[in-house]
Amino acid sequence: MKVVLCLHHFLPEFVGGTEIYTFNLAKQLMQQNIEVAVVIPNLGVGSTEEYYYEGVRVIKYAENSVEDRAMILGKKKPNGIKLFGELLGKEQPTLVHFHELAPGRGISIFHVGKAYELKIPVVITFHVPFYTCFKGSLIYKEDTKCDGEIKIGKCTACVYQQKGIIGLKGFLFNKVSMGLYSLHINSTDLNSKLGTALGLPYVISKIKKDLVKLSSFAERIVVIAGWYQQVLERNKVPAQKITFIKQGLPVKGNNEIKSIEENLPIRVVYMGRITQLKGLHLLIDAILQLPSSSISLTIYGLETPDPYVLTCKEKTKNVGNIFWRGRIAPSEVISAFSEYHLLCLPSAFEMSPLVIQEAFAAGIPVLASDVYGNAEQIKDGINGWLFRFNDSEDLRNKLKILIDDPSLIAKTKKHLPGVNTFENVANDHLKLYDSIIQNYKAH
Repeated sequence: MKVVLCLHHFLPEFVGGTEIYTFNLAKQLMQQNIEVAVVIPNLGVGSTEEYYYEGVRVIKYAENSVEDRAMILGKKKPNGIKLFGELLGKEQPTLVHFHELAPGRGISIFHVGKAYELKIPVVITFHVPFYTCFKGSLIYKEDTKCDGEIKIGKCTACVYQQKGIIGLKGFLFNKVSMGLYSLHINSTDLNSKLGTALGLPYVISKIKKDLVKLSSFAERIVVIAGWYQQVLERNKVPAQKITFIKQGLPVKGNNEIKSIEENLPIRVVYMGRITQLKGLHLLIDAILQLPSSSISLTIYGLETPDPYVLTCKEKTKNVGNIFWRGRIAPSEVISAFSEYHLLCLPSAFEMSPLVIQEAFAAGIPVLASDVYGNAEQIKDGINGWLFRFNDSEDLRNKLKILIDDPSLIAKTKKHLPGVNTFENVANDHLKLYDSIIQNYKAH
């Protein structure tokens, strides 16, 4: 069996969740004697190159397209699509597994279509929710959890609100854009910002149509969260096309790391990107309202010059119980977590955060916002706690309860779930690949 794994970027140049997931999958498949190649676009370069990253073969096909508005909107194919098809023809994979689709000149629906056209079985993993949500957050107008069903009018109004088109202006834009949509006038054909803005219903409609098209191209769509499977089914993706494969850690099993005693101060750790969506400001605000002698916060994350990061740092300036520690190597996360009482994850959205499993592996519970991806892994009061998303006061109240009774932390530790290993993840993929290949041969 030969498997080609496709995504937009790869290690070591880009280090993100999808890249690490794909790398771990490649390594595990190779250990099972599966031939693997990772394929990514060589953006801005007119030649195809190869390199190896820790034994994984990576092919960068030439992609020197000049990205323009039409390409970003999916109206025009990138130049590299022809070379991508030739590459698949040369490599002759048994199966192509797409892990990331990007607009413009990146790996896109056109590439999935090319693999389908070449009669190669296709698998797609949805690591993020952009396949059903323009914003990628599944938060309606920034304050309500959305059920994920694509509804043109509702989604259009939501995106206008995100872009700051609100009040009377928002009402007029919504009225005009939906009026044009009902008259089948697609203003995205106009090469202007106004045309794009008024054509937003068509952009939303394309997300819906592309989802249907992807589900027809793919033998199977893999989701890494059970709740997102329900979202896809609400959007008419056939249930038999969807497979849930739970996230896993690249470890042998539960890490027997002895964590610290449950005494004051409560030591809280945050790890992740420092962005508005991750909600670090909510946690900082909550900590600042509690006695500094009773609680501390350590922050692990890349400190960029982004205004949001600078605002968070300014809030914590000269604060003696909040510490910034920068980035941490993935291999050191579990060991580092064992030095704390609990992990706090205050995000406005999560798909299926691996950091929760890392906390469990380190032997500590998690306090997280009650968004879908967190709530799927955390049972409130059993193996952690949930607070109302985007609600710093509720977060503060939950932390105050733990300060008043630290023994609650010890009680949750008795109910931490076992760690799902990436070996299990790879085995689940192998079973899926085998079933697809057998079924494909039969037809």
